[in-house]
Amino acid sequence: MGVKKWGQKVSLLLAVCMLIGSLVAGCSSSKNDAGSFSEQKMSSNSGAMAKEAPRAESQNAAAPAVQVHTTSDLKAAESGTAQTPADGKDATMTVMPALGSDEAAGFNRKLIYRANLVMPVDDYGKAQTAIRDLVTLSGAYILQFSENANTGERGGTYTIKVAANGFVSLLDGLEKISPSLQRNVQGQDVTEEYVDLSSRLKAKQLVETRLLGFMEKASKTDDLLAFSNELSKVQEAIEQIKGRMRYLDQNVAYSTIEIRMYQQTDKKPFLSDPSKLSLNERIEKAWNSSLNVLVAVLQGILVFLAAAFPILVIALLIGIPIWVYRRKRNKQLAAMRNQLKEQNASLNSLEDEKQGTIDAE
Repeated sequence: MGVKKWGQKVSLLLAVCMLIGSLVAGCSSSKNDAGSFSEQKMSSNSGAMAKEAPRAESQNAAAPAVQVHTTSDLKAAESGTAQTPADGKDATMTVMPALGSDEAAGFNRKLIYRANLVMPVDDYGKAQTAIRDLVTLSGAYILQFSENANTGERGGTYTIKVAANGFVSLLDGLEKISPSLQRNVQGQDVTEEYVDLSSRLKAKQLVETRLLGFMEKASKTDDLLAFSNELSKVQEAIEQIKGRMRYLDQNVAYSTIEIRMYQQTDKKPFLSDPSKLSLNERIEKAWNSSLNVLVAVLQGILVFLAAAFPILVIALLIGIPIWVYRRKRNKQLAAMRNQLKEQNASLNSLEDEKQGTIDAE
């Protein structure tokens, strides 16, 4: 009985061990199957991605590139130093698309616009009022104005400064005033110069900061004087760069429009075709020409006299005494000559009397 019971216990123990072994084997096989299934899925996905990659690259060939920067990289870029994570793990990724435009590079295009307009009008007074009203409504201002009139036309010249965003609308408004408007618009791109100035300014400011630091640490007077001289040169260069940048900013912010507006008058031009003039007009033209020549000659004489007046005054102050002296001297010489003539005449008469007396004897 004891042997049978012991055999049953052993068989039961073996059955339990076999059951546990089968369960463990089933779990490991299921894990292997799941792992192989995931690996197959990943490999199939990677294959699909590899197949679709050329298609995506061909479709996005003209698409902008993508630059990946970490938060630490951005902070390092702002502070000017590069940092590497100590634990070797990547920080939070920030994806910044490189759009390939000027806005992504940190600046806008710097364009200076200038327009030259020629506006023939029927009524100069009304057109002048309309231009002033349009300039006021556009938020622009007249920088310079000059007006002229001759025998052929009456007109004026305007130099207008307008904000860049209102440049086109102001040109359209001027075209409504004069439909036969002739305009020439030019644009100057100063972006490259502005970027170069910005880089030079940053470099000069860095040198300025270093020189200030050297001056604080300098202990010798000669070193302090040398640093001070260099600092003055650097600060002068910084002010020049800032002035040029302010000039470019002002010209970019405000465009320039130059307008020549004129009205043809009823009078014919003075230098018109002689074959198309009547007899009276030709006589009037000849008379006016003669008067103009005479006036020009008289004006030339007056200008010459005005220029020679100081010289004439000095010449008179010197010449009058000389002339008086010479005149007085000439009178004295003439009196002496007369005396000599009288003496010669008396001597001749005495000689004649003596000769007559001798002849009578």
